[in-house]
Amino acid sequence: AYKKVANKVRPVPTTMPAHARIIRTFPEDPLLSLPTLTPTPSAFTPGKRLTKERMDDLGVLSNEFLWPEERNLAAQVLSNNEVALAWDETEKGRFRDDYFPPVIIPTIEHTPWVHRQPPIPPGIREEVVKLIQSKIASGVYEASNSSYQSRWFCVAKKNGSVRIVHDLQPLNAVTV
Repeated sequence: AYKKVANKVRPVPTTMPAHARIIRTFPEDPLLSLPTLTPTPSAFTPGKRLTKERMDDLGVLSNEFLWPEERNLAAQVLSNNEVALAWDETEKGRFRDDYFPPVIIPTIEHTPWVHRQPPIPPGIREEVVKLIQSKIASGVYEASNSSYQSRWFCVAKKNGSVRIVHDLQPLNAVTV
């Protein structure tokens, strides 16, 4: 099932164009907006994302290696930054555009490709449709009017669910 190294498609070896370089900027000092920590933090109080169940799953409050004060401090740091934590696709965030502009992937001149999609097995069709809908809802997939169509297929995971695998070999062949 694995392809040989000789068959691997690699990006085009050339210099990165200036318009595609990623430039990191700091419009404000990120350390100035950090919330302050109290020297004696109180016990954990659940928030919107960081619920009691999720905190128990992390194991911070039940960790015997830490002192009780350290457990409370770790809980306070996690609570203060709970919007940075994601337990599923819908809670994932993105970098702010004023820190990192959207990435431009430079390519060489090429003809757009349209590769036929292998059929989805009927037994997993509903599960695949739900997976795609959840990725659209969370912003991982977005609508496109592109002239490109790449292949993708599904593989079974150990827990019985499916994972979508995208064949990016045609893109790798034209990417700088």
